[in-house]
Amino acid sequence: MRQSASARVDLARIRQEASGLANRFGIDGLSMNALAEALSIRTPSLYAHVSGIGEVKRLLAIQGLEDLDRTATRVTIGKSGRDAVRALLIGYRAFAAKNPGVYAATIPTPPRGDKEWRAAADRINQTCRAALQGYGFGGQDVVHALRGLRSLAHGFASLEATGALKNPVSRDESFTWLIDAFLAALDTMAPGSQPDKDHR
Repeated sequence: MRQSASARVDLARIRQEASGLANRFGIDGLSMNALAEALSIRTPSLYAHVSGIGEVKRLLAIQGLEDLDRTATRVTIGKSGRDAVRALLIGYRAFAAKNPGVYAATIPTPPRGDKEWRAAADRINQTCRAALQGYGFGGQDVVHALRGLRSLAHGFASLEATGALKNPVSRDESFTWLIDAFLAALDTMAPGSQPDKDHR
């Protein structure tokens, strides 16, 4: 009787159930046995749809990158400069907090030959570049700014996810403080800025 449910199993449902499990138990807690149980099928039947847990995590990575890109696009649309970067960082953190397991799946670098995975990663990268466009960075400075942006959002979200930020000081206020500091750094480093003479 459980096996009859296999007719309703497809990649969309596998992603859905895997997302729920990953968000509840962590990406490392996701297993083929647990996923098969959630799908109400036997584990061997799951292998008719995916080759193993590696493929499941790949599906989650692509989905997570696409969802993160949609979030980033939505929160930054119509914004530029400081407003765009602030909105992107806030949206990034919120996405990671709401989807911890799926977000964790997005962190590994896509394999060189996986065009679909790399395309999804490139799209969120381009969205982040667009948020920074108003600063006029060129060359390697664009890479520095992108790395700084991602490090701020990922680092804070990861610390929150592990419960490391236990001090009673508001985490929201700390994140705002960090965003303000990052934006001030961008203002200082942007082409054409006029740094304070005392700090040259």
